[in-house]
Amino acid sequence: MSAIKRKIIDSIHYLLANFPVVAVLGVRQVGKSTLIQQVLPQADFFDLEKESDYRRISDDAALLLQEVSQPTIFDEAQLSPNLFKALRVFVDENRTVNGRFLLSGSSSPHLLKYMSETLAGRVAIVELDGLSWAEIIDSKSNDVVDALSDESKLKKLKAKVTKKELQKLCLYGGYPEPVLRFFNQKEDKKLFRLWMENYTKTYVERDIRGLFPQLNLDAYKRFIQMLAFSSGEMINASTFARSLDVSQPTIKKYLEIVEGTFLWRKISPYLTNVKKRTVKMPKGHLRDSGLISYFLRITDENDLKSHPQFGRIWESFISEQLMKHFNNKIEGVKLYYYRTHNQAEIDLILETNEGIIPIEIKSGSVTRKKQIITLESFVKEHQCKFGIVINNGDKIYKLSESVYQLPAIFLI
Repeated sequence: MSAIKRKIIDSIHYLLANFPVVAVLGVRQVGKSTLIQQVLPQADFFDLEKESDYRRISDDAALLLQEVSQPTIFDEAQLSPNLFKALRVFVDENRTVNGRFLLSGSSSPHLLKYMSETLAGRVAIVELDGLSWAEIIDSKSNDVVDALSDESKLKKLKAKVTKKELQKLCLYGGYPEPVLRFFNQKEDKKLFRLWMENYTKTYVERDIRGLFPQLNLDAYKRFIQMLAFSSGEMINASTFARSLDVSQPTIKKYLEIVEGTFLWRKISPYLTNVKKRTVKMPKGHLRDSGLISYFLRITDENDLKSHPQFGRIWESFISEQLMKHFNNKIEGVKLYYYRTHNQAEIDLILETNEGIIPIEIKSGSVTRKKQIITLESFVKEHQCKFGIVINNGDKIYKLSESVYQLPAIFLI
């Protein structure tokens, strides 16, 4: 993994040039420690999971900041709340100097709120996702972000991955260790499953137990598995509560935890259309398709394609690849979905700096005219530049005057 240059590195350097502190947040085992050392390879490095480093910071963080050279890296910074208070005082002594501290943090729903409050105006926060497709196959990325809102650039995208490779990427997901171990080598289903099993166990029994010692861990583990089966679907708290024999407030707390620890992505309904009655329940998905495969006991590409949930898994997989493109360029984007009470639905509504982009995601290779009626109507009502259908086709072309087909093989 150390040989891979993450696509987000240039964006982090840009932020370091403009902020005193930059924090990289993300789920466990997504490559944060490796990344921050790649960004500042010569910087002083403190790993707060090491007892000696943790003690130095805990004993007197303010004194440590005065002694270290800059820039300085603090890995797993969420383990020392005192560090953030000391950073605020230290940074304020000379607010004109940028690029002084690079932090990483994971698995704490309170960390983002606490960091934003303590270091408001002093810190730029970056969310690190799993590996993108381009990072896995070691290829230069297309400029997908700009192409989604520019017809001329959309038509110039190049296919750099095969459909078969996409199936494999969907099966293994984006956690660096398992996908790099198995993607280009002979598959070892047992080892892949063992990695995911140990990953889930560590997440629940170490991270969640430490953060929420009173939590019913057995119920929470079953809740995560239910989310895997419900990826891409609307979340009904009462249904989850009955299945797990817990209260609805408990389910809402579980959702906050699983979202705050970057394991699950919440997608809110798009509610700006006042002419139509729209569904107001959120939906979401586990962020990593490999983790979904593990929970659903999908072991190879044939199992994946024939699984009854394949369409929803594929939707989650494509959605996360789009998010990686935006996050790597630190482009602001908000995700929504659209559904009326008459069952008219659009899988993704991207609210970007360039406007609203409605996207339908299909696992098939052919999209028929009758399947894009809602998309065409949305484009017209909201005056979008155009709508997009991402499917498993082979070529980019217009399905109608206002809707383009964009095969998934071009999303790299």
